[in-house]
Amino acid sequence: MLTRAARTTDDAGPDLAETSPLAGLVHEPIVRPTDLVDVGIVIVTHESASDIGECLESLRGVHARTQVVVVDNASSDGSAHLVRSRHPEVTLLRKRRRGGFATNCNIGVAATNARHVLLLNPDTAARPGAIDTLVAYLDANPTVGIAAPRLTYRDGSPQPSARRFPSVATALVRRTPLRSVMRGSGLERRYLQLDNLDGHTCDIDWALGAVLAVRGEAWTDLGGLDDGYRLYCEDADLCWRAHMAGWAVRYVPDAVVAHDLGEHTRKHFFTIRTAWHLRSLVRFARKNGLRPPTGSPSAEGSH
Repeated sequence: MLTRAARTTDDAGPDLAETSPLAGLVHEPIVRPTDLVDVGIVIVTHESASDIGECLESLRGVHARTQVVVVDNASSDGSAHLVRSRHPEVTLLRKRRRGGFATNCNIGVAATNARHVLLLNPDTAARPGAIDTLVAYLDANPTVGIAAPRLTYRDGSPQPSARRFPSVATALVRRTPLRSVMRGSGLERRYLQLDNLDGHTCDIDWALGAVLAVRGEAWTDLGGLDDGYRLYCEDADLCWRAHMAGWAVRYVPDAVVAHDLGEHTRKHFFTIRTAWHLRSLVRFARKNGLRPPTGSPSAEGSH
């Protein structure tokens, strides 16, 4: 995990460059910009040539001052070449060998100089105003550490993205053959908050890391993502630690982002991704326990 860095003054971004070595990159060292921007947008790609173009195009209309960093996780499909040739304004970091998602996000953030961080998947497309809405929301609400937008599928239909923290029961229902007979059950609906997200801004336990806006101070305070996770649960873990540290995690539905949710582990039982997911769930439970952290909606609702 990244080491905790000192808090910074209001007129400077967190000194993230010193918290994570930019190791394993094709070109080193990476020079961190001196000009402070509003938001550092970090996108991790792996075999993402079919997606990354639309994702980057969707960021062209952002009014906030941005730095976009793409960390290419040793792609072989030309993802890095596409970014370099069509988007010269993007900071491209190329990995020599594959690494975990959390580690690559931390590397990308360490190469930025921004007041806020936005983690963004390459298979997303920000709808007009989405990024500016998230930045403005963080600016207007200093106790909010993490803001999550409303996610939709490409056809505009809602995509459940705000979640309650996992439990043994939800893990069994969603990651074992039980899901084939309990899909749409009350337990799953509660976990996915399908009955209480009515389009209004509200506090949540956690949200999918496909798009997360994190206050720079909170990112530094929490030490970034836990790179002990290869894939999955690093987003829930970050939000858990945010609640523990006194930061609010907020759902901001006025910001809308389309996302091609693959749901690999829901469509196939025995894959390497399923193994990664189960391993991450075990790490999450061993590290954090199963009792929701103080300050989270689940903890408040349990009283």
